[in-house]
Amino acid sequence: MPVYTDYELPDALVSYCDKSNVALTIAAADRDDVPLVYVNQAFLNLTGYSAEEVLGQNCRFLQAGAATEEERSAMREFIDDEDISAGRFRVTNSRANGETFQNFVFMTRLREANGDTRLFLGSQFDLTSAAERQNVKVDIAAHDESLLRNADDLAAMSRGFGLAMIGSAKVLSESLSTMATIIYREG
Repeated sequence: MPVYTDYELPDALVSYCDKSNVALTIAAADRDDVPLVYVNQAFLNLTGYSAEEVLGQNCRFLQAGAATEEERSAMREFIDDEDISAGRFRVTNSRANGETFQNFVFMTRLREANGDTRLFLGSQFDLTSAAERQNVKVDIAAHDESLLRNADDLAAMSRGFGLAMIGSAKVLSESLSTMATIIYREG
C-alpha cells in the first residue's frame, strides 16, 4: 500500500518503490523546504517513525542534532547544485526511539523532461554495525576512489572466471535510482 501525501506521483514509481526492500523516500524539490511526499515501509522500519510523522517534513528531522555540520553541508550543497545528478552521504540520524545510527544516504534527482528537478529519490542504508565493527568512520570519498581504481580489474577478473560481481550498496542504489528515473519519465 503506498504511503504518500496528496502530491501527485506516477503510479509506476510508487509501485516500484513499494516493492523495494531498500529504505526509499521521495521529496518534492518544487515545494518549500523539500518535504517528503513518499516513504516506503522499509524506510518506516529503518527509522521507527510512522508515515503520518514523516510525510510533509524535510528529512533533516532525522538528524535530531546528531549530524555534524560537515554532514549537513554536503547534503545542502547537493540539493542546491542542479548540475549534480546524484550524491552519496554518510549522516548520523536518530530513530523515533532516540537511538542514533549511521545512515548511508544516496540521493538522485528525478527531473522533468525539460531538465528541471521535480523530485529527489533517497535510498538509505544503516551502516552502524559495519562502522562499529571497524571502529572507524566510513570514509565515502576514499572508498569511492578505491572502488574506481580497482573496478576495472575486478570486473575483468570476475568475467575471466565466468562470475557476475555482487554489487555494493552504491551499485544497488544507482540501479534503484536508474529504474526510478526511467519509471518517472515514462509515468
